[in-house]
Amino acid sequence: MADINAIMIVLLSVIIICLLFIMYVMYVRIQQLLTEVNTLTGRMEITGTELEQLTRSVEEYKRARG
Repeated sequence: MADINAIMIVLLSVIIICLLFIMYVMYVRIQQLLTEVNTLTGRMEITGTELEQLTRSVEEYKRARG
């Protein structure tokens, strides 16, 4: 009986260690993705002056066409 208990304890310990490793890998990947999102967000932000310039350009294009 003690032999089965020892085997179960070892088996569950190995499973827990595997799960902890998977959680660590997932944590590292989430950190990489968050860094990527922050980089992309920095590229996508439009300042007020850029938006005004874009609006002016569109208005000039409309006047030139029509």
